[in-house]
Amino acid sequence: MLFRDGDSSLELQITSYELPAGEGRPGSDDQNWLVLRCTWLDGEGNLRKDSNSCLLTYELQELTGGLKVLNAGIKDAYHSDFAEPWFTLDAQPEGEGFQVDVSFVLPNTMDGDDTAELSCLLSRDEMKDLIQELDRACAKFPERT
Repeated sequence: MLFRDGDSSLELQITSYELPAGEGRPGSDDQNWLVLRCTWLDGEGNLRKDSNSCLLTYELQELTGGLKVLNAGIKDAYHSDFAEPWFTLDAQPEGEGFQVDVSFVLPNTMDGDDTAELSCLLSRDEMKDLIQELDRACAKFPERT
């Protein structure tokens, strides 16, 4: 997921499950935490990279579904409501496209917790591309039981 606004960009990649298959407490969400890797270039040219296990497999599915509903015009906004507050994504129609606000907490930076934040406009084609990317991530990282 790549978001751009002028000289700033925020890229989020789902890299893996937090735990190998079969590890974690049985019946818990332990096996379904996904690691997100963030690469953030702020408007001043500073580059920061960090990762965090902050999204569950079923939250990824909800994000994908929520953006599909928004893109179809069924709802007029999408607001993430994830278990962990480290990653947020909100979107609503804006003109011919969508206004998207995304943030990701960078817990391991040298200055302590820092937050990558970006607001951008996505065209309808860019929203479709984002949804396709999320669909591929859902297929790659299904919910484990």
